[in-house]
Amino acid sequence: MRGALRPRPLRPAATSPSPLPSPGSFTLFQKLLELPPITPDYITRTPQPISNNFELNKENIRVPNRQRSQWLPSKRYKRDCSPSNPRLIAEVQLDIPGSELVEQKKLLQIGSQKKKSYVSQSAVALRCRVMPPPCIKNPYLNSVSAIDVDIFCSSPSVGCESLSRYRTDFHEIEQIGCGNFSRVFKVLKRIDGCLYAVKCSIKQLRNDLDRKRALMEVQALAALGSHDNVVRYYTSWFENEQLYIQIELCERSLSINRSHAPKCGEVLEMLYQIAKALHFMHKRGVAHLDVKPENIYIKKGIYKLGDFGCATLIDRSLGIEEGDSRYMPQEMLNDKYEHLDKVDIFSLGAATYELVKGTPLPESGPQFSNLREGKISLLPGYPLQFQSLLKAMMDPDPLKRPSAKEVMEHPIFDKLRANL
Repeated sequence: MRGALRPRPLRPAATSPSPLPSPGSFTLFQKLLELPPITPDYITRTPQPISNNFELNKENIRVPNRQRSQWLPSKRYKRDCSPSNPRLIAEVQLDIPGSELVEQKKLLQIGSQKKKSYVSQSAVALRCRVMPPPCIKNPYLNSVSAIDVDIFCSSPSVGCESLSRYRTDFHEIEQIGCGNFSRVFKVLKRIDGCLYAVKCSIKQLRNDLDRKRALMEVQALAALGSHDNVVRYYTSWFENEQLYIQIELCERSLSINRSHAPKCGEVLEMLYQIAKALHFMHKRGVAHLDVKPENIYIKKGIYKLGDFGCATLIDRSLGIEEGDSRYMPQEMLNDKYEHLDKVDIFSLGAATYELVKGTPLPESGPQFSNLREGKISLLPGYPLQFQSLLKAMMDPDPLKRPSAKEVMEHPIFDKLRANL
């Protein structure tokens, strides 16, 4: 039987036999065997029958009341119903027991720890699945700049397409430009009904080095800020390992005008305004390094400099990436980067010379070398003062080239400055 005491067997001694126990010890052992078995506390005893009658002859002890938990006023936060933003938006006064209040605080602490953990944007987007806004016409815009489209034009359906910020926020109208590294699209932003240009990189940016290089243009535009003669920057983002840049939409670039020579007044206007843009950049220590007709845009009669993919710092603290070699001076081709601001002056002079001539600049050959040696042919129909300015801007010695401010202050622009 469990719990009963049993006699321990006696080991015989190794050398001599054990002595016989006394008669008194046998009597004590027999009394121990007659005791009832000991029941441990953890074994349930046989349940006693419970009487349903109230027994008056026994002392009836009142069962103590259950101790009531103290009700403490606390604040429970109401959560936002939006699945993409589970933030606390209101406070509601509730009476919660003290124990539950402690548990609630623990849950809130666990929730705050989960919020700090990294959640991929794709996972957040999968939980959102929000229908994009329609293409709404902006009533504050003139009908000339607005576009007539169905208000629900090409709205991406709820699903994988809605995960694209580009497809969700913009309605793509047409492709307006394409280069070696990016494509430019004319788009309508659904939320405000305005037209923009979105530049998308062609190459997928799979590593940090490629992404860092692509972001140089974004960082240069953001650091420069707003200027009338610089294409305005709005925002940018990465999507599907590609960089998207939302910028100001212009009417066209000057590369379209190569088929015919522009008027002298138009050339002077362009030269003066782009010189203002370069002066603005050079004061902030930034060199463009890719000034050419394809990167000079016009919008409502205002010329703007764009495409800052080759932009760098004049102090050469950043890497240098050369632009189009047709507009580069000889020192850049010889890897001499001491005067990067004067490189932009040469490129602007070469771009102006190309627009006046009406033919593309050569990529190699004797004429290519002649331009870098300062041998410029005469331009019939244009004043000699203008031609001397172009020759100074394309001087082989960068120290002899005028600065952007000196170009703006040239006497040929006196009449132009008087009309401003």
